[in-house]
Amino acid sequence: MKSSDTKNNGALASYVNIIKAPAIQVLLMGTGFLLMMLFVYMGVMTSFDNTLFTTLSALGDVHGWKNDVLRDVTALGSNTVLIFVAAAVAGALALAGEKKKSLTFILAVAAGIAMTFLLKAGIDRPRPSLTMQHVDVYTQSFPSAHATLSTLVYFYIAHLLTYFTQNTSVRTWIYFTAAFLVFCIGLSRVLLGVHWPSDIIAGWFAGGSMASFCFYVIKWKRKLRIKKEG
Repeated sequence: MKSSDTKNNGALASYVNIIKAPAIQVLLMGTGFLLMMLFVYMGVMTSFDNTLFTTLSALGDVHGWKNDVLRDVTALGSNTVLIFVAAAVAGALALAGEKKKSLTFILAVAAGIAMTFLLKAGIDRPRPSLTMQHVDVYTQSFPSAHATLSTLVYFYIAHLLTYFTQNTSVRTWIYFTAAFLVFCIGLSRVLLGVHWPSDIIAGWFAGGSMASFCFYVIKWKRKLRIKKEG
């Protein structure tokens, strides 16, 4: 019995390690995004979006300090804030001698901004007709730039922070914090009535695939460096 449990645990650990591999994460996240884009194009998500949007947007019809909280949270995923944060992190990396990590981050953020802009224009999905709390929007709905870029930026930062500790619990907490922040930003967009739920989910997949690609590049370059030094 113990031998069987050991084998099962070993197999589970192997699957977890495979899923944790950056290249696999890129594939899974990228596939998820492409499927979401296909489902939206085919209208498969319409019923899901309408039902969940109606429920969540009703919860977001708030005033006073609750409205301020929603707007503050959603601002953490705005282009202005994320570009500022990304520039600060990229600058710190460059000054610390990590110019390749800095350049990788800058290129990823620039690609994320360009990709969301082009997809919004190309897919041309209208935003929900209900836009509450006087939130100004200037582009089309799919995918959510807030969800895409916040996932990319905050998970990249989380990944960098894990280099400072080997403690598994601390690393898990860092990634959990990033995930919770990204989730709250995405949720705020639906609560404010400016995005369909599928816009947010697609953005999470897109941002996740780009962040994972950055992790893959970092890991690949580290292996090359170790190989040269060895």
